[in-house]
Amino acid sequence: MGKLVYKSLKICQVAPNKFKMVKKFSKHIELRFYGGLNHFLPASKRQVPFNLPYMGTPTVKDLIESVGVPHVEVFLIVADSISVGFDYKPEPSSQISCYPRFYNLSIDYGILRPTEPAPPVFILDVHLGRLASYLRLYGFDTLYSNCYSDDQILRLAAAENRIILTRDKGILRSGAAIHGYYVRSTQPKEQLNEVVDYFSMACFADPFSRCSLCNGLVETVDRENVKGLVAENSYNHYHSFYRCSRCGQIYWEGSQYKGILNLFGRHGPHHE
Repeated sequence: MGKLVYKSLKICQVAPNKFKMVKKFSKHIELRFYGGLNHFLPASKRQVPFNLPYMGTPTVKDLIESVGVPHVEVFLIVADSISVGFDYKPEPSSQISCYPRFYNLSIDYGILRPTEPAPPVFILDVHLGRLASYLRLYGFDTLYSNCYSDDQILRLAAAENRIILTRDKGILRSGAAIHGYYVRSTQPKEQLNEVVDYFSMACFADPFSRCSLCNGLVETVDRENVKGLVAENSYNHYHSFYRCSRCGQIYWEGSQYKGILNLFGRHGPHHE
């Protein structure tokens, strides 16, 4: 049996006595993404305008996320030279430009993203445990548990105005996501540099002020109070000790201290 065509639907025989309904898109827009947003696109669509066919009357947010770009990383949308919001429903053949976070750039258009907390506070998904420890060591309030579900992360992020860091694009496409960033690198040290650069965090850094294990605040503790709680050779060799006010973990400037300072690298300032 041949192929039957009726208006905007194609009916194709895929097996004896079975038919498949194939949608035919009758409308399209022209999309272009700039900067880091291109990370989410296939190579053929990066840094160039491309046509996106669609049906119905979707919002521009729906269209953007249909190609894999999380809305939380889009800071500006320009439709036919006019700044629009995520709820804008474009006309067919509209030209849509999407821009990432801006740095040191004065513009007259309306920025879509709400103001992020300053200093930034975070919640991380299960894939970013090492990054969570590094951010805490760098002095940033960072929630992490390998038991968090996506719904828990979204609820905590909204309730405490936290930025979601993730390697799962799906969670950032949720309408409940307010602040978020998809971490590109898979290497924890590179991830730290990436996040610090993206959120311009160096000016807020307070290295070694938080516990890398539980996120509690670290306080100076009298040396006599840790006697018997640390190895004798460490107690005899070091004179300054610190303790987490939440879990009681004890810290001192041991052999790993300089290595951790090197981890922060160019992002200073360094703990004195």
